[in-house]
Amino acid sequence: MRVFKRSTEEIIALFISITFMLDAVKGMVKIFQKYYYTNTQADYDMDRRSLVSLLGLSTSLNASFHTALNASLLSSPPDLTVSSHPEHPSRDTAVLSLLIMLGTLWLGYTLYQFKKSPYLHPYMREILSDCALPISVLTFSLICSYGFREIKMSKFRYNPSESLFKMAKMQSLSLGAIGSAMGLGFLLSMLFFIEQNLVAALANAPENRLVKGTAYHWDLLLIAIINTGLSLFGMPWIHAAYPHSPLHVRALAQVEDRVEHGHICETIVSVKETRLTSLGASILVGFSLLLLPFPLQWIPKPVLYGLFLYIALTSIDANQLFERLALLLKDQASYPPTHYIRRVPQRKIHYFTGLQVLQLLLLCAFGMSPLPYMKMIFPLIMITMIPIRYKLLPQIIEAKYLDAMDAEH
Repeated sequence: MRVFKRSTEEIIALFISITFMLDAVKGMVKIFQKYYYTNTQADYDMDRRSLVSLLGLSTSLNASFHTALNASLLSSPPDLTVSSHPEHPSRDTAVLSLLIMLGTLWLGYTLYQFKKSPYLHPYMREILSDCALPISVLTFSLICSYGFREIKMSKFRYNPSESLFKMAKMQSLSLGAIGSAMGLGFLLSMLFFIEQNLVAALANAPENRLVKGTAYHWDLLLIAIINTGLSLFGMPWIHAAYPHSPLHVRALAQVEDRVEHGHICETIVSVKETRLTSLGASILVGFSLLLLPFPLQWIPKPVLYGLFLYIALTSIDANQLFERLALLLKDQASYPPTHYIRRVPQRKIHYFTGLQVLQLLLLCAFGMSPLPYMKMIFPLIMITMIPIRYKLLPQIIEAKYLDAMDAEH
């Protein structure tokens, strides 16, 4: 992992943020396809049939339109009340889902930035910022469950009859299936190895001022043992996740605002380094199984889509690739005089950023492809980023400029 530079880590980090964002967008598109566009045609057909029946046009095909209309109006006045069609999901579900998703994102990100606000005591601001995500999820889950009780929302399905601890039937596999699984397992282990160490490297970045050892090897050993047991029961695997791990470090950090050359910047002074918080969170996740189906099913899908957008947005805060992309719309003089970008010609910065974007697009093409065979070689694509950084980029950009842009800041 020593050969992975900061630029490579940030490309993969931005790829993960884009993945979260696309998952939220795809989920919302499915909701609109199910509740909005489908019901548009269904409501039109139903209203058209109601209108034909109302006007009496189906009784006599040879009668003129005006004769049928006058006879219908004279015999019985039409009932112009709007039919809600309760047996069909309403288009209100799609619109409300969009508002709930955006509201969860807005409240979570607003509370996350509340530590920069002048209101309340600094200790209270820090608590609100650290608990922004659960506050926003609980708030909009209650709003959706009680404020809009009459509107059907998309929720997760849960079958209580299915056992969670059911051993996989490995004895039914053929030798060919076992050999194929070994090849796929090797690629999967590469993905675990790369992502685990990249996330650990981002969490142990110098600006986080961590003091205790990294324990990369012990973490990998524990992940291998735990995932082996999870695989036997067909449960989801675990590993260090981005941006959860860096955000966890941030939540345990003591931060100060400092003014440098007229610019206010946040600096981490110290971090309360402990693994008890992660252990406690994992135990609470296990106890959450006791809350199925209720109250966990009260959390609608749009709230979780807003959670995905919140994670994607907060993870790009300190991403220098994203900062350099934003530099295309900014004046370079707006950066502090001691900033590393001020030591590199602007053209070289754009070259470096463009090459990073090309690598990011390559990752997205394989990692988000609908073809399963392209996804299988995704770990190999991540490995190819190493020779690109060490062999290709020095041919385009001078080494001194690469060191300035790709160093730990």
